Formats: sequence, C-alpha cells, structure tokens
Amino acid sequence: MEQLKEIKSVAIVPFTLMSSSISAVLGLIYAIILILILGVVSVFLPAEASLISSLMATMAVALILVLPVGSFLFSVVSSFVTALLYNLLVPKIGGIKLGMVEMKEVRSIPVIPVSLMLSLIYTILTFLVMLVVAPIVAVSLQGAALISISATAATGLEGLSALGIIGIIIMVIGIPILVLIWSFIFSAISAILYNILAPKIGGVRLKFSSKTGNIFEIKKIPPLPLAIITTVVLTIVNFIFAIPALISYGIAGNFAGGLGYFLGNIVGSLIFTFIIYSIMALLYNCLRPKIGGVELELE
Repeated sequence: MEQLKEIKSVAIVPFTLMSSSISAVLGLIYAIILILILGVVSVFLPAEASLISSLMATMAVALILVLPVGSFLFSVVSSFVTALLYNLLVPKIGGIKLGMVEMKEVRSIPVIPVSLMLSLIYTILTFLVMLVVAPIVAVSLQGAALISISATAATGLEGLSALGIIGIIIMVIGIPILVLIWSFIFSAISAILYNILAPKIGGVRLKFSSKTGNIFEIKKIPPLPLAIITTVVLTIVNFIFAIPALISYGIAGNFAGGLGYFLGNIVGSLIFTFIIYSIMALLYNCLRPKIGGVELELE
C-alpha cells in the first residue's frame, strides 16, 4: 500500500559530503575519458606536430587535477546551498512528497510540491550566481566596446553605461525568471511522467535505516531501478523539448540537420543518462559505508 511521506528536512553535512564526493569521482572519470581521447588524437598527429603533442600532454595533466578538484569544490558549494535553501523553504511552501510503498519504492511524486520546490531552489541559485556574474560580464563587454570606439565620443560612453546597467538588470532579474518558468515546467512534466511510468516499470528503490525519531538514512540505492526510470523519464522529456528545435530546423530548410540533431539528442540522452545514474548509484553504495549516507527527515 502506498504511503505519502514528506521530506521535512535534509541533513546538510551528509548531503554535501556525499554529493561532492560523487562529483569528484565523476570528474575523475570524465578526465580519464578526455585523456584517452587526447591520447588517441595524438597518435594520429604527424611527427612535425610535436608542439601540439606537448600541449596535449600538458592538458592531460591539467585535466586529471582540475576536473576532480573543481567538481568537488563546485559541488561542495552548490550542495550546501541547495540543502540549506530546501530546509529554509519547507516551512513556507512545504517539502517534496514521495508516495512510498513499504518504505522501499518511490511509486509516485506529487507534482506541485516537487515542481515548486525545485524551481524555487534553481531560481534562487541562479539569482545568487547572476549577482556575481552579471557585473563581471557587463564590465567586460563595456571594456571591449570602449576599445572599439573613440574615447572622445561622450554620448557613446553614456550609452554604454546605460546599456551596462540594463544588461545587469536583465541578467539578475530576467534570467532567474526564465529559470523559474522553465524549471517548473520541466519538473512538472518529469513528475507526471514518473507517476505514469513508475507503476508499470518500477520506481526508484531506496533502502532506509532508521536513525533517531523521524530521521532516516538512505542506506542503499539499487542502480538498475534508478537508472531505468530516470532514463525513460528524462529521455521522453528531452524528446518533448527537442521538438521545437526540430521544427526550427525544418523552417530553415535543413531537414537532414534537424533530424540528425533530434535523433542524436534522443539517443545520446538515452545512453548517457542510463550510464551516469547507474554509476552515481554504485558510487553512493560504495561511499556510504565510509562517509555516511544522505539523511532525511520524513513525516
């Protein structure tokens, strides 16, 4: 029998530690793949291209260091802020709800709570990023424009200043609004598809262990159920969102290019999503005994 559980809070430190650790390992995997690609390319380079080969070797060393460390540090910040925002928003808008079967399988996800929570979190994160990025981009564009115009054009300078302010406003306010709309629609469609498909092909399975009170630790995530339902849902969503691009290619008269993009996007999403979510679940199960699992307060 399905029982509705609400995630009242997320333990910030365990969530941050697990997310950043998985990101670091994934970053290492990406680095290794890119290094292998660079190695294959360097084999086919002519002997005269020794400078390019040396550059590729330097890039390989940089990748093996930068990607894992960068992924870890970025995930530490984003995961910490995400969990903090979630805990702050729950008392105001309510938490994400899960339709659980015997506390083992997520059979359904109520659409509005998950869409509202995720869209607000993504919007606030985007707003915070834009507060830093927007002034930098505006100043950089103004600097580039100043180089290309005469220093005596006073009206041009005033115009640039006004455009810079408008650009900052658009980036700080406009982009988060677009993210709010897009992420709400994306989350809602994903949740609707999940609720339709989970009873038929199985939902995400979780093994919990009780801590204290209503606190539960995710002890294990079976990789296959997670990968299957996530891949099917995200591939269908990707199919839906790729249709406008296919139509635009058709309007431009590039039917072959549009079809190639469309099929490549769908097949790529199908394969990539299945592999990534399988690896993430496997990493979670391997790391949990060492660093502890994600802890949720469920009611």
